[in-house]
Formats: sequence, C-alpha cells, structure tokens
Amino acid sequence: MPRVLTPFLTALVIAGLSAVPASAGPLHAAGAARPVPAVDSAKPSPQVVRLPNGFSPEGIAIDKGVAYTGSLVDGSIKRFDLKTGVVRQFAPSPGPHRIAVGMNIDRFGRLWVAGGGGAFVPGTVTSFRVYDTKSGALLADVTVPDAAYLNDVTVTRDAAWFTDSRGPALIRVPIGANGKIGSPEKVVLGGDWAPTSAGFNANGIDATPDGRHLIVAQSETAEGGSALYRVPTGTAGVADARRITLHGTWDGADSLQLIGRTLYVANPKGVVEIKLSRSLTAGRILGTTEVPGAAWPTAAKAFGCRLYVVDANFGENFSNVGNPAAEFKVVAIPLP
Repeated sequence: MPRVLTPFLTALVIAGLSAVPASAGPLHAAGAARPVPAVDSAKPSPQVVRLPNGFSPEGIAIDKGVAYTGSLVDGSIKRFDLKTGVVRQFAPSPGPHRIAVGMNIDRFGRLWVAGGGGAFVPGTVTSFRVYDTKSGALLADVTVPDAAYLNDVTVTRDAAWFTDSRGPALIRVPIGANGKIGSPEKVVLGGDWAPTSAGFNANGIDATPDGRHLIVAQSETAEGGSALYRVPTGTAGVADARRITLHGTWDGADSLQLIGRTLYVANPKGVVEIKLSRSLTAGRILGTTEVPGAAWPTAAKAFGCRLYVVDANFGENFSNVGNPAAEFKVVAIPLP
C-alpha cells in the first residue's frame, strides 16, 4: 500500500465502496513446504495479465500456478492461471466497507486477506478474511478493534502475521496444528522501531523459511526514507525489532518477497533486490529492476523463474482508484 492516502483518495474509495455492488463468481510463506513447479518452456506463460478496468488491485498471492489479487474498491477477489492468463472471479465483494489489500496462502490452502481499515479509508472496517482456495468459500471474516489499518500479511506454520500500518504494530493470528484459526493478538514493535506520528509505518512483511523471524518494511522513518527490520516471532506483547543495516540506495518499500537470503521489495519504481546477511542484520542493495509498462508496482510474488508484479496504477493523487476507465494488470518479470 502506498505511503499516504490523500483526502481525494479517501473520498473516492468511500464512494466506490458504496457504489460497487457485490458480484457473483512457491516460494513464499514460511511453512508452506510445497515445491515450486517448473515453468513449461514449450508453452510460454503470458508476461502481462490484464485485469478488469476499475478493479484497483494492490496485493497478490500465488499457489500451485494460480494467482489471486483483490480490489481496493469493494474487496472482491480475482484469480488467474499463470500459464494461460485467464482471469476469473474467485470471491464476490464481502459487503460494504470491506476492501482487500495484502494477501497470502497458508499450508492448508487458505487465502488470508488483509482488509485495510478506517485509519486511512474512513468507514472501512479494520478486518481480515480467510477463504478456501478450492471452493472460494469465506471461512472467516474477523474485525480487529486493536488495529488501525491491516495492510499486508505473511503466514508461518503456526500463525498469520499482519502489519498494522498505523499502529505501529503487528497482529498475530494463531493457527492450530489442525488449522484452527485463533483470536487476533496485538504485538507492539519495540526495540529499534521508531514510529512516525503521521506516516505509513509497518507495511510489507515476509517470514524466514523456519518461521523464527519476520522481515518487516517501514515505509516512512522518522529521519526520512524507508527501513527494514528483523522481528522475532517467539515473543508476545512487544517484539524486539532490530533494524537491518543497508548498504546502497533505494526508493521506498512496499511488499516483500524473501527467497533464501535474497529479498525482493516492490516500490513505485520497480522491484529492489537486496542480499541479506546470514544473521539478517545487514543487507546490500543490488539494484532496482523496472517493471515494463507498470505505472505503480505495489506487490510482487515469485513463481518458477519469474516475479509477478501488481501494477496498482494509482494515478495522480490516486485518482485511478475505483476509476471505471483505469486499466490494471499484473506483469511478469524474470527473477533479477
């Protein structure tokens, strides 16, 4: 999600929430020990997947060659096959005042969706949702009164972790060994974390393969610019966030995709590649890859040898959010 939501955007999204009716029809998370299928070189997958005009996507999740992306306007979700690029309805709008921001898939094949909140879009319910990816059934729709804006989510074997961009905090939702979804718990970001009073704080998030640590992006720091933090998952109440020392230059942080010790960071200029140290305390910025034809990248997830990048195409002063004439897409680029 971008750093600042202007009053213009707020008014536009609220209008969209009331105007749009409900309609019918990896290498990623820790603990998801599924092999990444090889891409069939004999039938090249499309490099660009077009989404419906006005859809306004922001996040993306990928599992078994199928991608999911949700709408900032009405919270509905589309899915598409990475081989064919065919887009279909996955889930209708969950109702008024519901949107879809970041998303991820757990080891039980369930789609977790961050639902934003009223801190940036007045009237929007601060909540998260969980869907069955096989049937599309809505399994849970949970309001989180302790949070202000649920932005992004990653899933480990035993919990889903959401960033609260206004907190600054994380929301942990326990996941039982049998898949039972627990009650949300607030985890305050302590240690090196220095929140900004008016800016976007915790934004993108991903987990290490063993699930012991999270990498969390702070879009706006007190001194300006963005930052990354290593956050342990084994503490409750307050987490000891440690800032990662970065060498090199970059321009902002939105969603994160961690593959081994390589971190891919989506931002408005493209996808930043960062090589992290074994201890996750330092990193070297290797460069930024532009996304062809993308106006405003917001999220990137890996599948095979590609990154699939959402072009949220926010427009000037976010005028494209909910604009029925605005075009949106997902663009595939080779892994840098």
